[in-house]
Amino acid sequence: MARDNWMRWLLLLVAYVTICNGQQNHVDLHDDDHNHNPMGCDCMEYWACITSGGSAYSYCGNMDQSVCCYVPRGARPIGLLPVLNKSKCGRKGNVAAAVGDRKRSDGLADLGEWPWHAAVLEKPQDLYVCGASLLDESLASGNISSVLKVRLGEYDVSVTTEQLAYEELDVSHVMVHPQFNNLSLANDIALLRFVQPARRRPHIDVVCMPHPGQVSETEGTRCVVTGWGRKLEDGTHSVILKEIEVPLWDDAKCQAALKTQFGPNFVLPSTSICAGAEGRDACDGDGGGPLVCEKEGQWFQVGVVSFGIGCGRTNLPGVYTRLSAFDGWIHETIRSFKTLSG
Repeated sequence: MARDNWMRWLLLLVAYVTICNGQQNHVDLHDDDHNHNPMGCDCMEYWACITSGGSAYSYCGNMDQSVCCYVPRGARPIGLLPVLNKSKCGRKGNVAAAVGDRKRSDGLADLGEWPWHAAVLEKPQDLYVCGASLLDESLASGNISSVLKVRLGEYDVSVTTEQLAYEELDVSHVMVHPQFNNLSLANDIALLRFVQPARRRPHIDVVCMPHPGQVSETEGTRCVVTGWGRKLEDGTHSVILKEIEVPLWDDAKCQAALKTQFGPNFVLPSTSICAGAEGRDACDGDGGGPLVCEKEGQWFQVGVVSFGIGCGRTNLPGVYTRLSAFDGWIHETIRSFKTLSG
C-alpha cells in the first residue's frame, strides 16, 4: 500500500470554546446559566470544558447542548495546533453514481459526495462535539485528546449500517490556535491528529487547503457548506449530511450587517469570512464544518463554520474562520513539529 494512502491526516475544526455544535456563540463562562450541579461539575459548552483542562460527562439537558464539566484544581488550559496539504485533494466523491443513484435535489448530499466531512465525538458516550474536515498529514501536541474520536465517512447518522461503512479513529493530539479570542472569536481554529492513520476510500478523502489568493473570496462567489445541523432555525437536525450553496460576502458589508445585531463598535476579525443568504446558511449543529469553493474541478476549504445570528435570516450572513489567514501558521507549525520529531 502506497504511503500516500496511509497518512496520518489531520482534522481541521472550529475551536469552539463556546459552541462547537452550531452557530450560537458568545457564552460567558461565569454566566448564571452555567449552574453548578450536585455532582460538582459545571454546565458549559464542550470546548470551554475541554480547553480548560476539564472532562465532559454528559449533556446538561435535553434541549441544552452544554455539557456537565468537571475541571480539577490545578488544571492547565490547552494551547496550540496545525497541518499541510498535497496535490491530490478536494475531489468530490461519486459513490452515488457508482451504485446507480441519481443526484439528490432536496438540499441533502449524495452518499460519499463530500468525503472530507467528519464528525468529532466525545468518548465513551459518543457525544457529538462538532463537524470537521480532513486536511492531510503529521503534527501535534497537547494532552486532552484521550476523550475524543473522529468518525470518517459518516452519511446517515440515524443508522449504524450504511452502504459504505464509516471509520472511527482516536485522537492523539489537539492544538487550539494560541491567539484564539473567546470574545471576538478571532483565530477560531484548531487541529487534531489521529492515533493511527486513515486510509483513502471512495467516501473518505482530503479537502484542499488554499494558499492566500489561490481561490477567489470575492463577493458573490458560490461555495458550499455541509453538516448535520438544523434544516431551519426552528427545525430539526438533519440525519443525512446537508449541502447548502452560499454566496460569499464582502467583508465591509458583512461587518455593517452584523453591527445591526452586535452594536456600532463591532469589528469583524480579519481572520473571518462571511457567507449566506436568506434561507441559505449554516445552522445549529453545523459548527466546525467546512465551507468549500470549487476551482478547476477541485474543492478548496475557505472557511470553518464559526458563528451567526439565527439561521438564514435576511441580510445576516453566517461567519466562518478564514482558512487562508492561517496558511503561514499551519506550515510553520508543521516544520517545527518535524524538527522536534527528528
